[in-house]
Amino acid sequence: MNNEYRILIRRISLRSIILKLSYTSLFIITCSIFVIHTVSAQSVGFEYGGQQSKFEELPSPRKALLLSFVVPGLGHNYVDNENWTRGKIHLGSEIALLAGYFGLSARTNRLDNNLNTLAKSKAGVSISDRSREFELAVANFDNLAEYNDFQLRTRRWQNLLPDTPENRWNWKSDNDRFEFQDTRDRIANSENQLPTLITLMVANRIFSGINAFTRAREASSKIPEASVSYLNELGERGITARLRFNF
Repeated sequence: MNNEYRILIRRISLRSIILKLSYTSLFIITCSIFVIHTVSAQSVGFEYGGQQSKFEELPSPRKALLLSFVVPGLGHNYVDNENWTRGKIHLGSEIALLAGYFGLSARTNRLDNNLNTLAKSKAGVSISDRSREFELAVANFDNLAEYNDFQLRTRRWQNLLPDTPENRWNWKSDNDRFEFQDTRDRIANSENQLPTLITLMVANRIFSGINAFTRAREASSKIPEASVSYLNELGERGITARLRFNF
């Protein structure tokens, strides 16, 4: 009887010891994971000059998207400032498009000033703040009388211009009028290219934002995930630790 009692006492003591070891191991593993996480975060933060590590603050896909909409390529730099070659391409494209837009706008303004100067000096009329129809009339006819005569012969009475000093012009030669036409055509071509450049800038922002958003999500998914459970896969008591890496 004493031997059976001693054996039962030993079994109970052994089970208690195993249970205590299990809780102790669980506590040690949890603390170890926390320490590893903290040390890794500090080491990464020290390596990048005190910046917060990817473990502490993951890149936000939404923020990467918004930054790319503001400045193409900025979202890529936010996600990974060490490797943002794709972002530099978008940023370079934006700079080139902006330079083209402002350069084309300046060229259009310069040609517009030349057009008005040419009309004043060679035809004796100012086209500043005049309608497109009036510019076409000056470009296609030698003078106001010729223009109005053509409108009468084609029965376009609604297009007749009053014979007033501000409406009168008279080209000195056909070459001067042809130069006026050529300058006006160049202005029209430049103005037609401006919307194209704006469309390309919008498309560059969209593509940059989508790519930065995707990279931010991929960076978040590559962070290893660790978990510890006191129950095993069969639901029985037992410590189970899982560490999953996403590739």
